[in-house]
Amino acid sequence: MKITVPITLALRFLGIGSGSQESNARKSLYGAIVGIGISLVPLIVVLVLADGMIEGSSRRIIELSSAHLRVSDYYGASGVSENPEALTDLAARLPRDDPGGEIVGAIAERQGLGIVIGKGARMGGTVRAVEPRFFTENPEVTGLLKVVAGRASLDSADGAILGKKIASDLGLSVGDTFRILTMRGAGDTSIPRFTTFRVSGIVSSGYQELDALWVFIPYSTGARILSPQASWSFVSVRVQDPFGNIEPERNALMRSLPEGYTVYTWQELNRAQFQSFTTTRMLLLFIMFLIVLVASVNVSSALVMLVMERRREIAILKSTGARPVDIAFAFLLSGFLTGAGGVLLGVPAGILCALNINGIFAFMERAINGVGAAIYYAFASTSSNAQAPVGIHLLDPAYYLETIPIRIEPGKLFAIAAGTLVLSVIVSAIPAYRAGREKPIDTMRKI
Repeated sequence: MKITVPITLALRFLGIGSGSQESNARKSLYGAIVGIGISLVPLIVVLVLADGMIEGSSRRIIELSSAHLRVSDYYGASGVSENPEALTDLAARLPRDDPGGEIVGAIAERQGLGIVIGKGARMGGTVRAVEPRFFTENPEVTGLLKVVAGRASLDSADGAILGKKIASDLGLSVGDTFRILTMRGAGDTSIPRFTTFRVSGIVSSGYQELDALWVFIPYSTGARILSPQASWSFVSVRVQDPFGNIEPERNALMRSLPEGYTVYTWQELNRAQFQSFTTTRMLLLFIMFLIVLVASVNVSSALVMLVMERRREIAILKSTGARPVDIAFAFLLSGFLTGAGGVLLGVPAGILCALNINGIFAFMERAINGVGAAIYYAFASTSSNAQAPVGIHLLDPAYYLETIPIRIEPGKLFAIAAGTLVLSVIVSAIPAYRAGREKPIDTMRKI
């Protein structure tokens, strides 16, 4: 039998070229197409959402916190690790002395903890003493840090830049003064020290879990008020491609640094957090895959109905010389075409939803909060105990990015489409095998 015959037969099963013949099994196949298409939408949305969240969070952590490489002497073996001038000199010469030109910048930083005292409130904060050029010479910082108020500048010794969350909690605005309580060591005792600062700017990275407690102050001031025993100093190094292989740059730095210094990569500094990101992503994708698997089972059920409905036609074809393999191939091809229809329906819809996911979340938040407000105002006049509803956030900025970066990767979409087609063929194997084993004599006797 020619290959065109199973193809024609498969198309007829799906209603292509068969006129207006009524078929309940065909309706089931159409339902399977819709089911696969619908199941692909959340899979693609979750994939893009997870990739965007992980990429956005990772880039902010790497560029604004841990840096690409961190040069540090945590154990004080160098003897100069707590010397502010020595650390700034080291940061200045690292890009100059790099023979390969891979190092594009380096900033000295001292980081510690302190009690930040604002207007009638106080809370613990992460005090980051950085060189003023941290905000001016790093394009990634200026691109990722949004200036909410004031300006991101540390041009005065008492100037400070606060994270949006800590500024809000302390009731501070640009121009307000506040104090930081730190501890200074004196022999075996610690002496509290209060230092007054003025808010020159308020910033947000868009990832509140990262910047909620940030207080930026000038490096020279931080070296004076942060005790070496209660803080740590390091040099944050930026390279050309942080997501590539940075081991050569790390090894080159290790050879050029003074004795006692160690170089840490961003993967080492954030291993636990990135492992958590990856695990969460895999679990979400696995759950979405199960949805696609359940939808694909509908293809098998529809083909079983199709085999039962087409027994007479199968018997006639076999009586005229059709081989079992030809019959089985026709049903396998029907399952493949059903999966292809679901892919053509679901992939564009999933991409469209993914591209507009920020707008969809915003609309859903407004709709839910609007319904809650309407219910409140409808019953507030009849109940004195009614409380105004608190607005909800589907993506709480305390744990998620305020805006999700969207990046569509064609390779991953192709893998999803190919996997769906393969899955559709696999679940079609048993009905196709049963169709190929149909005995025409038995079928004719039952007619």
